[in-house]
Amino acid sequence: MKFKSLAVALAAALIGGAAAASTLDPVFVTPTNGSFSDVVLGSFTLTQASDVTGSVFAATSIDFGSGFTLPLQSVSFSFAGLNGTGLAVTDLDASAGGFRYANLAAGTYQLIASGSLGGTGFGNVAVLSTTVNAVAAAVPEPATYALMLAGIAALGVAARRRRA
Repeated sequence: MKFKSLAVALAAALIGGAAAASTLDPVFVTPTNGSFSDVVLGSFTLTQASDVTGSVFAATSIDFGSGFTLPLQSVSFSFAGLNGTGLAVTDLDASAGGFRYANLAAGTYQLIASGSLGGTGFGNVAVLSTTVNAVAAAVPEPATYALMLAGIAALGVAARRRRA
């Protein structure tokens, strides 16, 4: 019975990956002719291959306190994703305000967005906020497999000796 518990714990440890979520600082955008293109929202660094997801949001108003709130124009996103022409990965999220990349290599990446303003809100300004979630891709090293197999073999030998 202890062997089953140990095997389940070992499998869970190998499958699980480290997760990191962060919200980037808001970015104020002043569009030209009501639209903006490839605005840098911020950057993030991966220390190992990871699956990355995220969303870009636009503030609908700015609250100055004391009951004074300034409504902003609505934002329609046409793209949100990573900057870089040499990226060999594809954005797997079909929505314009979100992004999802599988098995993104370690490195530093810039997030960018494009879109347009509309509606009756104040002025020609947008406040954009971005949420990024990175989950380490679970790819064990060959040495991990070797150590796991050696441990299972040792448990088998111990179990066999107990029976005898």
